[in-house]
Amino acid sequence: MARYIMIALTWALLINFSIPWESAWGEPKRGGTLTMAIRKDIRVLNPLVRTSSTDASIRGLMFESLLTLDEKGKIQPNLAESWKISPDGKVYTFKIRKGVKFHNGQEMTAEDLKFAIDYTLNPKNSAYGIRILSSVKGAEADGKYTLKIRLKNPNPAFLSFLINIRAFSAIPKGSVPEGVRKITNFPPGTGPFKFVKWQPKQRIVLERFDGYWGHKPYVDRFVMRPIKNATVRFTALRAGDVDIVERTSYEWVSQVQKGRLKGIGIAQALYANLRGITFNVAGPPFNNKKLRRAVGHAVNKEEILSAAFFGFGKVDDQKYPKGHTWHFEGLPYPEYNLDKAKALLKESGYKGESIELITAPGDVQEIMATVLQAQLKRIGIKVHLAIMDVAAYNERERKGQFAFRFRGGDFRADPYPTYSRHLICEADLKRRIANVSGYCNQEIQKLLKKAESELNTDKRRELFHQILTQMAEDLPLLWIGFIPRFFTYNKNVKNFTTDADGRFRWSGGGVTHTWLEK
Repeated sequence: MARYIMIALTWALLINFSIPWESAWGEPKRGGTLTMAIRKDIRVLNPLVRTSSTDASIRGLMFESLLTLDEKGKIQPNLAESWKISPDGKVYTFKIRKGVKFHNGQEMTAEDLKFAIDYTLNPKNSAYGIRILSSVKGAEADGKYTLKIRLKNPNPAFLSFLINIRAFSAIPKGSVPEGVRKITNFPPGTGPFKFVKWQPKQRIVLERFDGYWGHKPYVDRFVMRPIKNATVRFTALRAGDVDIVERTSYEWVSQVQKGRLKGIGIAQALYANLRGITFNVAGPPFNNKKLRRAVGHAVNKEEILSAAFFGFGKVDDQKYPKGHTWHFEGLPYPEYNLDKAKALLKESGYKGESIELITAPGDVQEIMATVLQAQLKRIGIKVHLAIMDVAAYNERERKGQFAFRFRGGDFRADPYPTYSRHLICEADLKRRIANVSGYCNQEIQKLLKKAESELNTDKRRELFHQILTQMAEDLPLLWIGFIPRFFTYNKNVKNFTTDADGRFRWSGGGVTHTWLEK
C-alpha cells in the first residue's frame, strides 16, 4: 500500500540551496532571547481552531503532528514512530513514540491523540481540520501506544494530511472544552517551545521546553512581536530592537541583495505565496468563457511580478511549481498573446461595459490591480478598481458579489486537497466556502470522486491530468506565479533557515536550530 503514496518534493522545492548548515557557523551557542517581528498577531489560543497562516506558524513551535516531511519531502515519523495500512486501505495503525512529554510533564498516549481527533471531527467545535479529516470514520486507542484511525473509504492522500498540525495536533485528553472556540490559555503541547504569555498586539513569549523528546532549541526564549507595517518591522531590525523579521518587503530585500544595506542576512521561502486571478463564473460578465480566455491571453505575468514584487517570483500556470511531482506540462492555459485576446474579446460579445475588479488595500494588491487594469485596456476592456477594507472584501467574495479579483494560494503534499477546494460544486452560491469562483463542472466532479480513492499512482496522475486539462480550458482561475517571501536577520543571528513555505520551524531547521552570537 505504501508504494502508492507519492508526495515527494524535489530538494530545490523544499529548501533554499544557500542553507548555512550548523557546521559552517562553528559551535552552536546556548542561551539568550531571540526576538522576531511578525506581520500579524495570533487570534485564538485553541490549537485545533483556525490553524492557518500566522497561527499555524506560531503553533508549530508548541504543538506537533503524527508525521512530518524530511529535507527531501518524504514522509517520516514524528509523534508516530511507524504505521501500517490494512489491505483494504481503510485502517491506519500508528505506533506512538514512547516517552513524549506534554509541557505539563504528562506523558502523551494514544488516548490523547484520539481525543484530538474526536474533538476535530465534532462539528460544534469548529475545528480547522474537520474538512481535512472528512474521510475519517473514527479513531480508537488500542493500548497506551497504538492508535487506529478508520477511514470511510480508501484515501491515498491520507498520510499527507498528517504531516502538519492543520489536521490536528497532540494535546492532553480533556484539555480543551467542547464547543468553546476561545479559551484563555494554550493547552500543553509536545513541541520544542512551551507557552509563557500572550499580550495581545504586543508580544507572544515562548520558552525552551527542556523535556522535549527531539532537538531542543539553542535559545532560552523566543519572543514574537506583531508589527503590521513592513517598513516599521524592518526599521526595528536595523535599530536592533528585533533579531529577525518575517515577510520583509521586496524593496528592502532588493536593497540588501544589491549590497546597499550591510550586516543583514536573508532567508528565502521560495514558494510561500502563489498569486492568481479568480473569475466569478456563476454570473455575468465572466460566465462567458471566451471573455475569461480573452483576459487570460491579455495578462502579462512577468510585468505584474516585476511591478508589484520587484521582479521576484516565478511565472507559473498551476498550483505546483515546475519540477514538482504534480506539475503537468502542456495544459491548455492561455499564453500571453494580444492578437488572440482581441479576437476572443470580439467573439465574446463584449460591448465595452466597465468591469469591476475588487481588491483589498495595500501596496502590492493595488499595484497588481493597476497593472492588470492597464493590461486589459490594451485590448479594449474597461476595468473599474474597487479598493475596499478586508472585511468588506471578504464578504463580497463569500457572497459571490464580484466579477473578478486577485487571490493567493498554496499547495499541499497531495493534489486532491490542493485542487478540490476550487472544483467541488457548492450548493449555495450566495455563501461560498472554498470554491469562490462558483465553478461547477459535472465531469470534473466524477473524476475527482475517482481520484479521491484511486490508489494506483499512474492512474491517479492520469485522472488529475484530465481534471486540470478541463480546468485550464474552462479557466475559472488564472494563476500568475509563485512569489517568494523573505526573512531578514541581523548578523548576531546564526543558522536561521526556513523552508519553501516560510515556516518558523521545519524538520531541518528554523528557530529551533538558531543561536545568538553577541
